[in-house]
Amino acid sequence: MDRRAALLGAAMVAVAGASAGRWAWRRYDLSARLLNPFSADHFDLPPLAGLKDSAGAPVPGFSSAEIAGQAVYLNAFASWCPSCREEHPALMEFARSGVKIFGVATLDEPEQTLRFLRDHGNPFVKVAVDRKGYLFRALGARGVPAHFVLAPAPKLAFAAQGPMDFAQLRLKILPALA
Repeated sequence: MDRRAALLGAAMVAVAGASAGRWAWRRYDLSARLLNPFSADHFDLPPLAGLKDSAGAPVPGFSSAEIAGQAVYLNAFASWCPSCREEHPALMEFARSGVKIFGVATLDEPEQTLRFLRDHGNPFVKVAVDRKGYLFRALGARGVPAHFVLAPAPKLAFAAQGPMDFAQLRLKILPALA
């Protein structure tokens, strides 16, 4: 074997190894796991600027300290997500039934989230912005929509991913909140 072939082979192995490493890093979301500043018992999320409730008051964000010891339902969503859009009418009905839903606008631009909630209604008592998706990753989600019940917070009592209809919300979320 000549020297050029050996060097070329070594370079190809190095490139393949680096590509596999980058694939593993993205595939297993290692950056979010290793560099995530949030956990279920330590987070502070800002409000969605410009969002007002029916009385005209700003809708606040929330923190782990604020919900500690309570049973809360968190819904992670994004305006660009087709499944979130599909689920939204069920969340509106669930909120009208008296359930308090804490919204986490995840991996989304605040302007788009604000437009989405203004156009389709706001089922959330509080809406926090998590642009990098740290909280929903800290709670174990890999995509949106994601549903979490912390009861009592920060203990994770229920987690699910994917859209739910009104019947599923009642069947799965209400018992976890009790």
